[in-house]
Amino acid sequence: MTVSEFAEKSGYAVFTKGEERTIENGYCGDFLSNIISRAPESCCWLTVMNNVNVAAVATLIDCACIVLCEGTEPDEAFFSRAKQLGIWVLGANENVFEASKKVAALCGV
Repeated sequence: MTVSEFAEKSGYAVFTKGEERTIENGYCGDFLSNIISRAPESCCWLTVMNNVNVAAVATLIDCACIVLCEGTEPDEAFFSRAKQLGIWVLGANENVFEASKKVAALCGV
């Protein structure tokens, strides 16, 4: 499923848009060194982290999108950098567990 399709079907807020990507799997985490070493390419990364370092890590791991959970919104530096880099950043009110179930159900991952 593409990120734009996922955004529409999930009902999640869209903070920034990027190049159309296919979500191939998911990864949950907030510890950036774990994300760098373990998150698979083209994943939907679920996190509550909302600072500019998230944008840097997202480009490093080449994720399809980021879902900020628990009502988290990107801070100004993160928003600006994600927009500049063309990273999809979505927002969910659910906790990471509930959001990951939605990713799995909608994307079949």
